[in-house]
Amino acid sequence: MNDKYILSDQSILDSEHGVILYRIVALRTFETIERVIKKGTVGGYVCGYENLSQEGKCWIDDNAKIFGQARVLENAYVKGNAVISDDAEISGYARVIGCAKVRENALISGEASIEDNAIIEANVVVRDKCRIMEFAVVTGDVHVSGKCKIGGRSYTYGKADISGEVEISGNAVVGGHVHIGDFVIVRDKAMIKEHASIHGHCLISGNAKIIGYSDVDYDVGGLNIINASLADRKKDIQPFFKQKFIEVLKKEESY
Repeated sequence: MNDKYILSDQSILDSEHGVILYRIVALRTFETIERVIKKGTVGGYVCGYENLSQEGKCWIDDNAKIFGQARVLENAYVKGNAVISDDAEISGYARVIGCAKVRENALISGEASIEDNAIIEANVVVRDKCRIMEFAVVTGDVHVSGKCKIGGRSYTYGKADISGEVEISGNAVVGGHVHIGDFVIVRDKAMIKEHASIHGHCLISGNAKIIGYSDVDYDVGGLNIINASLADRKKDIQPFFKQKFIEVLKKEESY
């Protein structure tokens, strides 16, 4: 037996969730992805041994709370006032820090980092080296992979598939069955919904709205979509190729 922690006698009642949580105490010295945990170190709170694996280098620090059927595995690290609940799973070398919340069936893996006041819930999957931060909310069946950054007060929902080095910030709304990849930046009050697909190098900002079955795919670098509304409905599927798209932008700029 080589357990790395035990539940201490120090417990608290989390009245918000109606659970009793116990402080963990390290039984041996080991190294995590953030720091060395020495024997006797007091960690965060769990509901039971099922919440934090005895294997690997995973650890719960500070006042972080893990309860329900939530699990922290492998080399994952949770600290600050983060809360992991329900059936959420944190694995790999992932971090959940600050006041972030990961709940329901969310899966965080790879070297992903959930920070600040971000909320990850439902069936969301975040992996690789993605960062979800600030006051961002990601919910539904969203998949985020690559080196994406989602922050601000943005709201991402539905079955959105976001990959590459996409950045979403401000009050942007991204949802539905959208696909966003490569080096796309979405910010301000931009809205991307329904079945829109956006790839290449592109900045979507201002009050831009891309909906329906719109298809924006440019790799020419630095193309800006500001306050333009693009809606390509299924009944008349004609993707917005370069010339048609630039005509839309010039029309907007002439106002």
